[in-house]
Amino acid sequence: MNSDLPINFHSDYSGVLDSQTQRQILRCSFCGLGEGEVARLFEGHSGYICDECVDVCIQLLQDYREMGIKPPKVNQPWYKKLLGDNGGGSSACSFNVHDRNNPQGERLFPGIDAQICDKCIRACEVLKSSLVLG
Repeated sequence: MNSDLPINFHSDYSGVLDSQTQRQILRCSFCGLGEGEVARLFEGHSGYICDECVDVCIQLLQDYREMGIKPPKVNQPWYKKLLGDNGGGSSACSFNVHDRNNPQGERLFPGIDAQICDKCIRACEVLKSSLVLG
């Protein structure tokens, strides 16, 4: 095998194997930035989200609230309306296995390889603020 070729091992969690250390680099499923490029990655059921993307989602929720507009609900994602996709598809959060005792939030933010609901965004925000204070 030619050692000059980079190894591009893709996992379910958007990780890439570093060709020098042979260690998997975890990447944000929303912006694609990896470990060392962001301050923190939060792990979900089937993806990761970085602290910067959490901030963007929180800001979007605040902007909607300030404008007096509610963001689209999970059953009518804005990107499907915009792209004209009326077909069925999975509209489930990738960061929590939701059940009756822990239902999914009402809003869903799509990423490159994952989706996250507003409840999980708020949970990441709480974790992030506790890490800063602690």
